Formats: sequence, C-alpha cells, structure tokens
Amino acid sequence: MRKTNKLLAFALCVSLSVVSLSGCGSEKKGSDNTKKEETDKKKGDTKKSEVPVIASAASYIDLAEYKTVELKKSDIDKAVQDKINEELNNYATYKKSKKGKVKSGDTVNIYYVGRIDGEAFDGGSCTKDKYPDGYDLTIGSKSFIDGFEDALIGKTIGKTYDINVTFPDPYQNNPDLSGKPAVFTVTLNYLRGDKIEAKFDDEFVKKNLTQYESVKDYKEQNRKTIIRSKAIEQVCLDSTVKEYPKGKVEEMAEQLNTSIESFLTRSSMTMSDYLKTYNMTQEQYDNQVEENAKQDVRNQIVYNAIAQAEKIEVTDDEYQASLNTYLTNYGCKSESELDTAFETNYGTTAKNIIYNELLFGKIADYLAGNVKEV
Repeated sequence: MRKTNKLLAFALCVSLSVVSLSGCGSEKKGSDNTKKEETDKKKGDTKKSEVPVIASAASYIDLAEYKTVELKKSDIDKAVQDKINEELNNYATYKKSKKGKVKSGDTVNIYYVGRIDGEAFDGGSCTKDKYPDGYDLTIGSKSFIDGFEDALIGKTIGKTYDINVTFPDPYQNNPDLSGKPAVFTVTLNYLRGDKIEAKFDDEFVKKNLTQYESVKDYKEQNRKTIIRSKAIEQVCLDSTVKEYPKGKVEEMAEQLNTSIESFLTRSSMTMSDYLKTYNMTQEQYDNQVEENAKQDVRNQIVYNAIAQAEKIEVTDDEYQASLNTYLTNYGCKSESELDTAFETNYGTTAKNIIYNELLFGKIADYLAGNVKEV
C-alpha cells in the first residue's frame, strides 16, 4: 500500500546500463519471438552483428586534453569521505523510545495488517513474523496512501489501533484496490530517536562491508573508483561537440523514452500519473529527455574519439565473455533472444549496450592512468 516514488533521473540512467530486466526464459516454443529469432538467423542477422561505433568521432568534437587529466587531490579525498559518510548513514542505528505520542515529522516503527471486508490482501501487511525489524515510517512523508499517516498523529506508542482509509481511484499500484475502503491494524512499536554515531573502523568494515578487508582496503579501492569516474567525467564535460552525428540524438531519445516507459510500466504508473506526481509538463519532460540524449551522445563521441586515437578496442573474446555473462544472468539462450528483451525494455540491442559498456570501461581505465593529482 506504499506509494511508488521513483525519480525520473533513475529511469534516464538505463539507456546504457541495465538495471532491471525480466529474464528471457518465459518465451514459449513456437512464439513470435522464437520465429523472429529463427528468421534472423536465416538472414544472418547482419545488422545486429555490426559493431556500434561512431566512425570518425573526432570530427564531431573539440576533444579536451586527455593525455594528462588533472584532478584536485582535495576533491578526491572529499569524495572518499562522502562515500564513507554514506556508508555510516546506510548502516546507522537509532535510539528507540517506547513512550510518548506520535507527532508530525516523527519516524515511528510499525507493524500493520490491511484488510478489506475483513480479509487481509496481498501487499498490505508488515508483520513481525515476516518483517521482524518492522517498518520505519516518517509521518508527513506521504509514502503511504492519503489519510494513513495523519491518522497516526496523537496515537500512543506501544498501542495498536485500527485505521480506516480509502484507496484512491484509480490506484495504479494495484487497480483491484481502487476506491475500496480498508482497515489497517497498526501497532506502534517505538519512536526512532537520535542517531547513534558509529565509528568507521576495521570492525565496522568487516561486519558491514565484507567485500573489503579493512578501512585501508576500502579507501584504496574506492579512491581508484572515484579517480576513474572523475577522470572520464572531466574529459567529457570539458569537450565541446561541434555537431552531432546525423540522427544519433533522435535515436538516443527514442531509447530513453522506451526505457522510461518500460520502467513506468514495471512501477505500475502511467506517464500522465508520473507527470502529475512530479509536477512536470509534457514539454518539460520532452526537454529533459532531449538534454539527456545529447549528453549521452556527447559522451559516446568522446570515448569513441579517444579509442580511435589511441587504438583502444573491444576484442571479440571480451565481447563474447560479457555476452555470455548477460545470457546467464537473464536466462537467454542466444543473442537474438537477449536482443528482443533489450529492445522491449531499452529500445536498443544487446550489442549496443554491451559494446558501449566495455568500451566505456576501457576508456575510463585509460584516463585513470593519465590522472595527475594537484
């Protein structure tokens, strides 16, 4: 019964980065997709076998200095510390108060069971047996349906209450609940109090961040990642596009729109609902898509131009190894089958996503090696 609350920026990131994709194993034999795959194989699938490069990329851009990339040591150190602060916040614990009454702005830990006509419904419960930690709800966050949070104001911690609400109509998260009255039995476990500050030491790392051996190891690995990211970001930002390859921005905008529409469908939202939720007009949305499309294309031009100048290539073996990983992860039997899923969800082929991901990684590594800290 919680509201969907996703940022457009998140959806826009999926153009070249696969974040959530249904597997391919649900296709039935003899389906249109299978027939399409067989037809593609007979045709040789020549279009999809082409390497998705931007030819003569340097002609489209005034490329920034990339053989020496100067980064401020203070900026890198700050980014490492910001990452540490984020980890401490993610694993923060809080004092618990089991006394008092709920006020607007409080964060209260609750269990709840939602019922319609006396029957519990799917997705409407957070019970101790399934979720022993309960749910932390900040009153006034509007993360639950209208009326739920307001009804808790003034209620006493430690007690259980029946809260009467009515689902909105329409209710995109579950259309079957649209407009129906419901009763939520809510137990107020405790108020979340002041944060208990943790110390970022070896014990914290070994307990919560098990992929690292120590604080030193954590800082070293994340410093390398940050330098890599900042290097390619700086070169991309400092480069100026003279012109865009014909049709490339429009193609990328199409991919973004497909990604966003697929994302909204998986989130049980319509575009109209989304625009209303975030107070955007269709024109503002279209402008943002175009802006992001241009940015993506500019970045592709940059790392294609560097790759062509420095003779950096993605080998067939590298591509095949990455493709095999994708096929395994998404339960697909062939590249054509993966293409069908990617085109549905992201408006582009598997080769486009995988090749660009690999090339981006190589250019990022190359630029990180050219960094001079100042």
